[in-house]
Amino acid sequence: MSRLSDGGMIDREITLNFTFDGQPMVGHPGDTIASALLANGQHLVARSIKYHRPRGIMSAGLEEPSALVTVRDETGSTPNLKVTEVSLRDGLEVSSQNNWPSLTYDRGATLALGGKSLSAGFYYKTFKWPRKAWQTTYAPIIRKAAGHGEVDATPDTALYDKRRKACDVLVIGSGATGLSAAITAAQSGATTIVLEQDSILGGTLLSSDATIAEQTATHWAEDAADALVSLSNVTVMTSTLAFGQYDHGLVQAVEQQTAGSAARSILWKIRAQKIILAAGAIERPIVFPGNDRPGIMLAGALQTYVRRFAVVPGKRAVVAVAEPNARADTIRTLEHAGVEIAASLNAGDQILSTQGRLRVSGLTWRNTQGHRQKVACDLVAMSAGWMPTAHLFAQMGQPLEFDANTQSLLPPQTDGPLRPVGGARGVLNLRDCIADGKVAAHQVLAELQMHKHLSLTPPAPTATPPQGFGSGKGKAFVDFQNDVTRDDIALAQREGYTDIELTKRYTTLGMGTDQGKTSWTNGILEIAALTGEDPAKIGHTTYRPAYSPVSLGALIGTEVGEQMLPTRRTPFHAGFEKLGCVYQTSGDWLYSRYFPKAGETMEQAITRECHAVRRGLGCVDMSTLGKIDVKGPDALEFLSRLYCNNFAKIKVGRLRYALMLREDGYVFDDGTIARLSDTHFVVTATTANAGSVWRHMRKSAQLDWPELDVVLTSVSDHWASLAIAGPHARDLLIALNPDFDVSPAAFPFASVREGHLGGLPVRVFSVSFSGELSYEINVPAGFADTLLSRVIAGGEQWDITPYGLETLDVLRIEKGHLSIGTEVDGRRTPADLGLGGMVSHTKGFVGRALLQRKALQKDNRAQLVGLESKDGATPIPIAAHLCTAPLGNGGPMQTCGYLTAAIHSPTLDHPIALAFLEDGQNRMGEVLWAHSPIAGKSVQVRVTAPCAYDPKGERLNA
Repeated sequence: MSRLSDGGMIDREITLNFTFDGQPMVGHPGDTIASALLANGQHLVARSIKYHRPRGIMSAGLEEPSALVTVRDETGSTPNLKVTEVSLRDGLEVSSQNNWPSLTYDRGATLALGGKSLSAGFYYKTFKWPRKAWQTTYAPIIRKAAGHGEVDATPDTALYDKRRKACDVLVIGSGATGLSAAITAAQSGATTIVLEQDSILGGTLLSSDATIAEQTATHWAEDAADALVSLSNVTVMTSTLAFGQYDHGLVQAVEQQTAGSAARSILWKIRAQKIILAAGAIERPIVFPGNDRPGIMLAGALQTYVRRFAVVPGKRAVVAVAEPNARADTIRTLEHAGVEIAASLNAGDQILSTQGRLRVSGLTWRNTQGHRQKVACDLVAMSAGWMPTAHLFAQMGQPLEFDANTQSLLPPQTDGPLRPVGGARGVLNLRDCIADGKVAAHQVLAELQMHKHLSLTPPAPTATPPQGFGSGKGKAFVDFQNDVTRDDIALAQREGYTDIELTKRYTTLGMGTDQGKTSWTNGILEIAALTGEDPAKIGHTTYRPAYSPVSLGALIGTEVGEQMLPTRRTPFHAGFEKLGCVYQTSGDWLYSRYFPKAGETMEQAITRECHAVRRGLGCVDMSTLGKIDVKGPDALEFLSRLYCNNFAKIKVGRLRYALMLREDGYVFDDGTIARLSDTHFVVTATTANAGSVWRHMRKSAQLDWPELDVVLTSVSDHWASLAIAGPHARDLLIALNPDFDVSPAAFPFASVREGHLGGLPVRVFSVSFSGELSYEINVPAGFADTLLSRVIAGGEQWDITPYGLETLDVLRIEKGHLSIGTEVDGRRTPADLGLGGMVSHTKGFVGRALLQRKALQKDNRAQLVGLESKDGATPIPIAAHLCTAPLGNGGPMQTCGYLTAAIHSPTLDHPIALAFLEDGQNRMGEVLWAHSPIAGKSVQVRVTAPCAYDPKGERLNA
C-alpha cells in the first residue's frame, strides 16, 4: 500500500471495496479511482492505442490522456472513462482496455516492432492493394484493433435527465480565482451559479501548502465555499462539468452521479448574462524519449495525490520541473511524504532516455556541463510550465493567440459574454488569481448595471522561463493518447502537411477524448522548432464541444423508448376506443386507424368504412390538424404574404384552400384559411407539418415583418374536430339542432359558421377531404365526448360508421388528393401538383422570386398523375418507379417517375395509384411499367388523371 498514515481529504473511517481487472482493492470516500489505484500500488493501468505501450496515471484531472478504463456498476458499464474523473464508489468494477490476453502481457505490444511502418499517416499509405482485401481482410483487423474500450452490448439501465437554469453570473471553476469572483458577484446581489467538475470546491487550493490571509489554502477554500452556500442567491453545483459554450450566453454542463441522486448524469442547459471562465490551467508535459512510462507524472498531479489524497506514488523520484519555485515546491512535497529525491534536474539539462518495462526504473540525462548521468528511480515529476484551460472560450470561434512570454495559447481580450480569468488567461500567481477574480466580477457587474464601474487593473499573465529541458533521440511522445511522437510531427512537415489542420489529421495530434489538452502547446512548439516558423503564426485547430467526453445517455436524457416523443391522444381517443378503434402511431399522435367488427380483417373493415362514407354517413377524427388563430388589423396582409394564392376578397364566413411555399419556391404545406371577422382568421395546417408551419409563421411575424400588427395563437389543442361525411351529412347536422341555417344556399361548400349545436359551442367548416358532402365540427376540447356521443346517437338512423386513417387515405386517393406532409419530397412546385392556377401573379409572397427560376418553370417536370393497372385487376405495387420498358438484363434502367400512393379502390373496384411522372399532363393514356424493388414486382399501368372518382365534384353539394 502507498497510503500515508495521516493527512489528505479522505474519510479513513469508511472503506470502499472495488476491483481492478478482477483484483480486489480498497479505497475511501474522497478518493478518485486514480488515487485509489495508486494507493494500492497499481501504476500500470492501460495500454496505448497504437503501439500498446504500458501507460500509467500521468495527471490528476480531466487532462489525463492515458489512463482510460471501463467502469461497471449496477446499471451497466461505461468505457473510456479517465480514472482521474470518476469518484470512487463501493462495488465498482474497473477494467483496463486495449490489451490481450492481459494488461501485463499484451501481445499487441509487438506492434512497437513495426517502427517506421507505423509512423504518421501509415493508414493512408497502406491497405491499398489488393483492392478486394480491404473488405475481406484489412477492415475487420483495423476495426478490431481500433479504439480503446468496447461498448457494452447489454441495455443501459441507468437513469439520465435534462434540466435548465438561468442566472446573472455563471462562474466556471472554483479555484482561488473562481471563488473570489463568485463571492464578489454574489455579495453584490447577482444571482450566481458556480460550476465545479470536481466533487468539492477549491481546485488546486486543495493541494497547495500556500497561505492566504494567514490561513492555509485549504481552509481558505473551505471558508469561501461555506460563504457561498450560505447565500440564497448562489447555486453551487459540484461534480458538474461545463463542456460547451454556445450563442447568447448558453453553457451546457453535465452533472455526474452524486450521493442520493438516482440519475447517473444530468444534462444542464444554463443561460447566463455573463460568464466568468475560471477553469485554471493545465500543466505541460516535457517531451523526451520514454516520457510515457508508468511512474512519470506531472509535478502538480503528484502534489495533488500527496496532499489531497494522502498517496505516495513512489519511493525514489527524479524532479524535472522548469520553473524554480514550482521545482522547490515539488521537492518539498515529496520530501514531506518521505520520498527520496534521486535527482533534481535544472532547466537546460538534456533528458536522454528512461528505463523500465512496466514502470519507470531509471532516467538518463546530460547536464548543462555536458556530463552524462543516470539514476535509478520509480517516479519522475515533470513540468514544462502551464497552459490556460481556455477551450470553452475558443469554442465560439475566437482563436487563442500564442504568447511568447508565457509559452502558451492565451485568449485575447474580449467584451463577449464569457470572460477568461486567472489561470484560464495565464495568471498563475495565487494572489494575482484572487485579485483577477475580483476584478472580473466587478467588470461584469458594472456591465450588468449592478455595480458602479471601478477602474481596476487586472494582473498580467505569469511569465514562463524561456529555457526548458533538452531532449535526446528516441521515441518522445507529444500526444500520449494517440501515440503521436516528435518524429511523426517531423514526418508530416517533410511530406507537406505543414498547415496545423493537416498536421492534426495526418498525425492524429489532439484527437480523441484528450482533444489536445496536454499536447497542443507542445505540438506547436515542436512544429516551430522544426520549421523555424513563429509559433504565433502556426495557430491551432478548431476547438469544439465537448471539452471532455459526454455520454450519449446524458445527451439523450429520458427521451428513449416511449419517452422519445410524447404520445399524444386526441380528445376523442377514449370515445373511439369504446367503439373498438385500432390505433396507429402517426407522428407523435395515436391516430385511429380502422374500426373492425367481429371477425373482420383490416381490408374488410376499410372496404366497409369506404362504402359507408360513399353511400351513407361516416365520421372521422380530424383533431390532429394544426389550427392557428391569426388576429389583428394586418392579419389579411400577413396571410397574403405567407400563402401563394390570392384570397384578398375572401368574405367573412367563407374559407379558401391555401398553399404555402418555402423561400426556394417549393411547396411547404397546404390547408385552409377561414375568415371569422374582418380581423380574425383561422388557419389549418397538415398534421405532419403543424409544428413547422407554426414556427415558420412566428418567425415571419417576429423577424421578417415586425411592422405588421398581427397576433398568432396556436389553438391546435384547444379544439376537438370531428368530420361527418357522406350523402346524409347535412341530415345529421340538422338533427344536431344547430342555431344557424345549414341549408345549401345559406351554408354552401367552403364556408364556416360559429354557433351552437344543441347548446354546444361550435365552429363548423364546410370542407371535404373525402370528396363527399362533409362538415368538420369543432368544439372546445372538453366537449369532445359529448359531441361524439351525440353524433353517434343522432347518426344511427343513417347507420353512421366511424372510420380511421386507412379509410381516409383511400377516400382522398380516389379523389386525387395528395398528402402534402407525407407524399411530397420537398422538390415539388404548385404546377407539379396541378395547382399552378392557384399561384397569384399580382402580389408578392414567400417563395415567389425563386419560383420563377427556369428549372422550376419547365413543362417536362415531374407532375402529379393517376395510374390504373393496365388489365384493371393486378395490384399496383407500393414504392414503384415508373419506366417505359420492362426489366431487362441491360444494367440500370432510366426511370421517368415514381409512385406516392397505391391502393385497391373499393368504390371503383380496381387498383389505382398516384404518382409523379415526367411531363405527366401530356402523357394521359400512355402505358408504363411500375417496378417495385421492395415488393419485387413489375406491373403495367396506364396514366390517368389524378382524380379517379367524381372528377366534376358534384357530390360535394349533394
